[in-house]
Amino acid sequence: MAKSNPLIQGRTRPAFHRLSPVNINGAPGQRLMIVLRTQGCEYAAKNDGGCTVCGFANHAAPGIGGQGILDQLAWALEELPLTGVDEIDLLTLGSFLNENEIAAPVRAELLGMIAGLGGVRRVSFESRSEYVTDAKLLQSRRILGERTVEFGIGLESADDHVRNRIIRKGLSRDAFERVVATLARTGLDLLVYLLIKPPHLDEARAIADAVASVEYVAAVAARHGVRARMALEPVFVAPNTYLERVFLRGDYRLVNLWSVVEVILRTHQMGNIFVGLSDEDLSRNRTTGSCPLCQERLVSEIERFNHTLDVDRLRELDCPCRATYLEDRESGRI
Repeated sequence: MAKSNPLIQGRTRPAFHRLSPVNINGAPGQRLMIVLRTQGCEYAAKNDGGCTVCGFANHAAPGIGGQGILDQLAWALEELPLTGVDEIDLLTLGSFLNENEIAAPVRAELLGMIAGLGGVRRVSFESRSEYVTDAKLLQSRRILGERTVEFGIGLESADDHVRNRIIRKGLSRDAFERVVATLARTGLDLLVYLLIKPPHLDEARAIADAVASVEYVAAVAARHGVRARMALEPVFVAPNTYLERVFLRGDYRLVNLWSVVEVILRTHQMGNIFVGLSDEDLSRNRTTGSCPLCQERLVSEIERFNHTLDVDRLRELDCPCRATYLEDRESGRI
């Protein structure tokens, strides 16, 4: 994983990268996630830090130019092992389609660099809704050719209060659904990020919120005829965020891995589910877990689910800590 000094031999390298299993339209594959350093999220800069759980500002490189952004992808494509990589998720610290963050020619060149790779079957990028246009999406399809092109958006929660008051996303359901309609017109797939346990939700409500959010996204995608993937993201605590302040004063408990497993079991039949277990090198080990006896196995089985979409082995999981977890959840202690 990319860490330490971002400059290698005079070239800026990505903020983070990770190779992990994924399922692409029913076929197991390998996903390379690359997070490019940019000047940062414009929404966050204009809205008192933006979303309450997002720590991407910690990776920002103010003043970075287009060449510095291009150099990061060039480094990744030259230095990382790409054999067997079926999907590239090209992420930034804000919105890939915001030309104040990534200029249009730079965006086109980044996509062109990926278009020159063999073996990559799916390419994902993400943006806030306000920067989405038919022209930008159609251009991305033209550049990337016959590959599956997937547009990602952080809905975080289908609940308006959770999304816009707790997370401060600044995104209405109408705006989200307009994006889905745009994808239907332009032929892109949909990737929606949904959080598991934002601040101020206990474990039971967090599970219910994630399940309801998957159900909502699946229904919207079906109504528009768009192929959708839902990325369930267990919340971790990033530094210099509202969530960190809540966590440090003892008013937030990290989501339990058993809750993540339950959300998968309750949603996998609603559509294509993926669980994001990456912390983008931001959590300082403040991320989802269970007990020392089962944590490694639970993570391994969730990664296996990401690869196969098969829940049979998740159903069979057990550990002495699970009974305590269920009691604490039922009582509201967690």
